[in-house]
Amino acid sequence: MPQSSPSPPSSDISEPLTPPPCQSPARKLTFSIPRKGESFDDAALGLSPSVLVGRVLKRVSRSSTHPVITLYFTDNTTYQVRVDGYDPMYPGLPKAIETDPELEPILNDIEAAHADAAYTIVGATTTTLTDRAYQSGEHGKKDAEWKQSHSALAFKFKEEGKWHCMWATRAEFDALGRCTFRSYDDVYLEKVERSQSQHKKAKGKRRGRKGKKTGSDV
Repeated sequence: MPQSSPSPPSSDISEPLTPPPCQSPARKLTFSIPRKGESFDDAALGLSPSVLVGRVLKRVSRSSTHPVITLYFTDNTTYQVRVDGYDPMYPGLPKAIETDPELEPILNDIEAAHADAAYTIVGATTTTLTDRAYQSGEHGKKDAEWKQSHSALAFKFKEEGKWHCMWATRAEFDALGRCTFRSYDDVYLEKVERSQSQHKKAKGKRRGRKGKKTGSDV
């Protein structure tokens, strides 16, 4: 049974969502979609993605240090898409979370629109993708190639009605920047809990705004 990775530090950052290096070749994304009343969720790894159904996504950020995508919702909940087995203290080979080509502009739109963005999640589940991993030798020639199945997150927005997917890759590069090794990892969902100090800080700000006097009050 796969074990969940140590939680990377949560960050409240806002960075442009650019495609990670060594992207998967352009391909038609195919994966199984659950029928009504059916779920592919694996509760042993993170949270069931179904917890996102009905929530409105208002902001997205991706860490420049860790392979994690943070999702901020209008009900003030925050969730992260993380890579199984990733340890921020011992990151190992570079890892990245990738998306299907049609999801990337939606994430960019949410990032740019900030509070004006409104994408309601009406479907969310785990699914299994099968890709070709490989290792290359001299001059970029592939020494080995094999099929690899890995868990991914799939979800659908009410506003455009298509299923989208997020998955994770590992890659290694030579001195010339060529990708010499590529494989895949499972991704999973976790909720980011607000710390007590964050709660007190936010509460103090609200009190400060409420108690502040205007010129007409003096």
